[in-house]
Amino acid sequence: MTVTTDRLNSATLDKAYSFYKDRFADASGFTFVLVGNFDADKIKPLLEKYLGGLPSTNRNETYKNLGITPPAGQITKTVYKGIGDKSSVQLVFSGNYDYNEDNNLQVDALNEILNIKLIERLREKESGVYAPGVRANYTKLPSGRYSINVYFGCAPVNVDKLIAATIEEINKIKQNGPEAVDIQKFIAEETRATEVQLKENSFWEGNLTASSQNQGDPDAILHHIHDLNKLSVQSIKDAANKYLNEANYIKLILLPEKK
Repeated sequence: MTVTTDRLNSATLDKAYSFYKDRFADASGFTFVLVGNFDADKIKPLLEKYLGGLPSTNRNETYKNLGITPPAGQITKTVYKGIGDKSSVQLVFSGNYDYNEDNNLQVDALNEILNIKLIERLREKESGVYAPGVRANYTKLPSGRYSINVYFGCAPVNVDKLIAATIEEINKIKQNGPEAVDIQKFIAEETRATEVQLKENSFWEGNLTASSQNQGDPDAILHHIHDLNKLSVQSIKDAANKYLNEANYIKLILLPEKK
């Protein structure tokens, strides 16, 4: 939800405190995630004492889908703000999504491989951008949706040229698939990262929380490194054509104010 002055002015301490009291008046729907080096038998009495005594009214609640999604179709919006010789570009692809481990893996790989190619093309070859990047997001609740956001900054004079170069790199993956070496880069980095994360409490906390929220398999992460073998030139080519299609394509351009 976009923050506006009117929304900020409508916030009050009384409303916030009333909301707090209502949400914490019933712990029957709470899920507690504990991670760390502890003995389950020894910690159980503490859980019974401190969690078992929390208030419970057994309200039957569920999430509400507010339908807040990127608009459908092809949209271009140019905004003129600021006085510096600087522009920002965002290209957003979005749509419905079948949330599962296999699709998530393909999108993650597509995200990183496209990021590699855009850095090579826009920053190193074209020498025309700063901070290019790709950010993929997917959700299961309240509905299956995905978005892939390509962003970069550049001089205003280079906006059209660099957007064209970006689309050209996307089309190369859609038409020919990624280079095998880029898939191996992703697999190697993802393997190293996963091996480290599996030793961290903070990672397990996030993984178990997400699994609970999405009704997923909490053990799936244990197979993640092996599942990287499912990645191929064809599978990522298919993902690019499915998720980087222009049915829902938003092009946002920030240019300096006209003199």
